Amino acid sequence: MSNQQEFTVNSQDYATTKVPESATTGGLSIGMINGSLAFSVPGLITGVEVGNALGLLHSIHAFLIGGLILSILGAFTGIVGAKNRYTSCITLKFVFGEYGAALISTLFVFALLGWYSVNLDLFSTSLQQLSKQTIDVELSLSLVEALIGVLITIATIWGFNLIEKLSNYLVPIMVMVLFYMLYQSISFDFVIAEPTQSTPMSFGEAVSIIVGSFIVSVVLMPDFSRFAKTSRDAITASFLPFLGISSFVYVISAIAGVAVSNDDILSIMLMLGLGYLAFFLLISASFITNVVNLYSAALGANAINMKWKKRNLVIVLGIAGTVVASFNLLDNFTDFLFSLSIVFTPVAAIYVVDYFFVRNQVAYQPHELERGNKVNIIALTAWGFGILSSLSVNQGFFTLTSIEVFDAIIISSAIYYLLVHRFKTR
Repeated sequence: MSNQQEFTVNSQDYATTKVPESATTGGLSIGMINGSLAFSVPGLITGVEVGNALGLLHSIHAFLIGGLILSILGAFTGIVGAKNRYTSCITLKFVFGEYGAALISTLFVFALLGWYSVNLDLFSTSLQQLSKQTIDVELSLSLVEALIGVLITIATIWGFNLIEKLSNYLVPIMVMVLFYMLYQSISFDFVIAEPTQSTPMSFGEAVSIIVGSFIVSVVLMPDFSRFAKTSRDAITASFLPFLGISSFVYVISAIAGVAVSNDDILSIMLMLGLGYLAFFLLISASFITNVVNLYSAALGANAINMKWKKRNLVIVLGIAGTVVASFNLLDNFTDFLFSLSIVFTPVAAIYVVDYFFVRNQVAYQPHELERGNKVNIIALTAWGFGILSSLSVNQGFFTLTSIEVFDAIIISSAIYYLLVHRFKTR
């Protein structure tokens, strides 16, 4: 049986077991999956809002610094997945203990459902507006959300193989659509504008928002990098989407927002004459993004209780995400991204330090879970200090680097490493 056939027929996607070497793939294909997420409507909105808040030049600096943080951290978390072949939520059990990992996995599931609902809400609203403006037909918002939710749920049940295929075909097309949007933007009376958004945003907050836009993907990188053939493939799968593709999307969307002096992404697309290209971009990007969100949410829930069947979890979570879409998280979108960066950046830092510096890259073994502690107090303590440090920097109480996520990485990593060695010595 070929690797491709094995991917297709295995509906479990090795959710609770190691991925065999025969089922691995290249880093480019894996990178395209996370790269496709950058083209989602929230990704475009992030670029527009940061661009309007900081001005074009400063926002580009924020995009690149945020992308570099994500890429480096994602390379490390990706290597952990490639070396151990476990999902991120199983990996967390080795570091945080069974109950500690269950707590974090539960937060992941809620965060992914939040992303799912944001994408579904944006997609449905944009589709409604596009149909009204292009063919003068007003669709029912609740009906559109329900139908798209069903299609996404069905696609997710097919698993990683379908996500990989869709991403490989659609990402190059979406890149061309963005280039067209850039061309149309430059044709306007384009100037490098100063900040136009009335809501204040510091440079550190902007970087944290960029990191927050992909930090869940970085922490959950082993869900996909466990299929990577080598560590080099895992590194490629990180730098390609987080520094390359996402920065490209953010910069172009920021340029478009500045060019037309608007902060509504759908209005920007229509003013730039994208029309049906905007329709295609919204449909394809939102569809792939939510398949990935639902896939990772199901893996997280499956890791909390391995007796639950992944197929049933996908269906239940798909329904739940469709219901949550009606809560309109968009009203506090940048706050949502900042919260994700605060909560999940220390998690990635801690399990990277654990694997590379505490264990010295010794692979995790199943028997460790059977005899290990249910809760790793040291890991949870370091996680808590990482969260507190981000909040303290944001409120101006102290700072090491003036960038919240940088400080969270430094403090949580240092506390975890020092406490582990302190207790080992004693």
